[in-house]
Amino acid sequence: MLNKIINKILRTIGLLLLLVVVIFVAAVVNKPTEQEKKQKEAKELADKKLDELRNACEAYVRKSVINKSTLDMSAFGSNRWLGNDGKFYATQEFSAKNKFGLEQKFRAECIEDKDGKTDYRLVEMNGS
Repeated sequence: MLNKIINKILRTIGLLLLLVVVIFVAAVVNKPTEQEKKQKEAKELADKKLDELRNACEAYVRKSVINKSTLDMSAFGSNRWLGNDGKFYATQEFSAKNKFGLEQKFRAECIEDKDGKTDYRLVEMNGS
């Protein structure tokens, strides 16, 4: 009887030890490398810069529109990306009425270069 109890205790301890070893090995194998950490940090920084650029682009649109009460920014017409050239890009489509009361559609294009200099421009979208 005592042998059975001791065997069960030893078996339980062995299984718990095996579980601890498996968890430890999984943690070591899945630990991100320094390169993966740097890539993640770079992506987070790029995402932050792109969000800032998109916000600056929207502010530029609001400032540029003549009839601000007619401004309609498209929720689906907003894009942002990091170009292969290392520049940050953001676009925002919108419509607004001009000083004659005619609605026009535009796309704001905002580009930030590696030095932090940002170029803003508005492009009229014809035929849409």
